[in-house]
Amino acid sequence: MVYRSSNPALNPQYFQGGVASERMTLDGTINKTITLLGLVSIAAMLSYSIVSQTPGLGFMITIGGAIGGAILALAILFIRPNNPQILMSMYALLEGLFIGGFSYMIENYYLGGTEGVVLQALVGTVAVFLTMLAIYKFGIIKPTEKFVLVVSALCGAIMIVYLFNFIMMFFGTGIPFLHSSGPIGIGISIVFITVAALMLIVDFGMIENGVRFGAPKNMEWYGAFGLVLTLVWLYIEMLKLIAKLRD
Repeated sequence: MVYRSSNPALNPQYFQGGVASERMTLDGTINKTITLLGLVSIAAMLSYSIVSQTPGLGFMITIGGAIGGAILALAILFIRPNNPQILMSMYALLEGLFIGGFSYMIENYYLGGTEGVVLQALVGTVAVFLTMLAIYKFGIIKPTEKFVLVVSALCGAIMIVYLFNFIMMFFGTGIPFLHSSGPIGIGISIVFITVAALMLIVDFGMIENGVRFGAPKNMEWYGAFGLVLTLVWLYIEMLKLIAKLRD
């Protein structure tokens, strides 16, 4: 079954079979996902190290990585290059810079030097990923069209919330409770993590459909890219939840 994905990198129209001799494979997608995650990890560790030694660069690296990564992600999604590996690698590096800087700021500014938060967020992200993969493989939750539409709507609503909050920051305010450590703020983080986890089910299904229907070989990169987008979002939400719980 072909269905719509709320992850723009996994738009099904690009996963349809064509005339190319080489086809998308699961092993190829996995390898490319590992490659992009490896670049994210390297850049994140480098960023964290730099910011820890020179805290004054923290804001610049974090914001620069976030904005640069967002611009590259949009460029990839709208241009849809046939050979996207260079742009996607650059995106992974920029996203890593953002993650490293953001993680340091959470540990040392939001929590005043509390250690172990980043490791807990990483473990939590991996645990959610493996859990959702098992749920998908055993067919406990199936990415039906109705399921995808619901997850799409929830993802869209969350993105709108973040957009409004970003705009409100310029006026010195923000959406109430969004980043608070009280029961409502914690509840919001749990909801966001749940939606990100469900998004993994959608991603798994779309990748499987691409392999099943013989999508072009370059769609392995787009499948990996879409999965990395979701995993980065999941890690950020997990980090924020743990920070709220430990505040």
